[in-house]
Amino acid sequence: MVKLRLLVAFLLLSLAGSAQIPVNNPIDPGDTILNDAVNFINKYFNEFRPGKLPDFTKYWSAEDCKAYKFPDQLLFALNTEIPTYLLGKPTILYARPENDLTHIKTMFSRMDSSGNVLVISITNHYINRTKEGNLYFVNPMFLVADAWESVKVRSISYFYPSYHRFNKKKAAHLAHNIAKLEKEWQLQPIAIRYYFADTKEEIDHFRGFDFTLAMGNKDKPSGMSDGMDNIVYCGGWGENYFHEVVHVYLNRLFPRSPLGEGLAVFYGGSLGHDLGWHLQRVNQYLQLHKEVNLNNLDDFYYIDNFTNPNSTILGMLVMAAYKKDGIEGIKRLMKYSSLDIALQKEYGVKKGEWDTFLRTKIEELGNASAPQK
Repeated sequence: MVKLRLLVAFLLLSLAGSAQIPVNNPIDPGDTILNDAVNFINKYFNEFRPGKLPDFTKYWSAEDCKAYKFPDQLLFALNTEIPTYLLGKPTILYARPENDLTHIKTMFSRMDSSGNVLVISITNHYINRTKEGNLYFVNPMFLVADAWESVKVRSISYFYPSYHRFNKKKAAHLAHNIAKLEKEWQLQPIAIRYYFADTKEEIDHFRGFDFTLAMGNKDKPSGMSDGMDNIVYCGGWGENYFHEVVHVYLNRLFPRSPLGEGLAVFYGGSLGHDLGWHLQRVNQYLQLHKEVNLNNLDDFYYIDNFTNPNSTILGMLVMAAYKKDGIEGIKRLMKYSSLDIALQKEYGVKKGEWDTFLRTKIEELGNASAPQK
């Protein structure tokens, strides 16, 4: 997410003005239905501004607006802070009639300094018309909902493809972890809608994407949470993706903290492995790569497709706070508004001293996490 945020920061001003979105495949000017739909989605995309969202009641059904604070399931599917439609410039690839709806496929992309096109996402939107002639979007998830099953366990409502055999043991394990988290943090249960499938790409297609920048490479457990509507989406980890549930429960307590991802990694691991496993890998990598400068921590976000070093280090800081002062130590750490302030207050470490401090801490806790021989 750090990389994506840097990639699109310069776009926000350029996307702030209204414009007619280009259509890649010409539409018959006499086809009123298709042209109305294109104008409708054009108006919708143009209402997005940095820091401002449209009035969803003008574009989505009353049922969707009642069920969701953000009825558009693609809105924060790529970045929890920046709307999908501000991550690139849109081009409508085509509009076509489909089962009494109008299906519009849109590509969001940008051009780098060398003139190469980088595709951020390709989205699918479906538009219906009321008897009175008013247009509204149809949630793409509803179009395939009949092929999905649902089960409720404690406060979690699971939704999953019919090919999957529900794993009660995993669901019970998640329920146990949630109950433990609620007790430790003195929180009430939260009703969560939990969508999962065998792969993250299947979930992304289910939500309305043909492509996102995060797709590709080998499959690995991955997910995302929506704390506004209390939804979890995950692929490849079945009924027990605790990491994203932690986000739903705890992110709202510390909205300004830079350690939200670290908190979820501490409790729920990342990409299918616990924090200790990732710490060992980061420690091994740093032993071999002395050139990595942890004073610039935001630049250290990739070593391979199975460990995110940045989120691992944030998780380690939460772990260190817990080892020192338990849950109260975590609460104190999470209240700082920047990592700079947190390290100064907690450890007396200034910005230029991060590299030495973090390497020492990673080695210490990484070795402690290694399995005993």
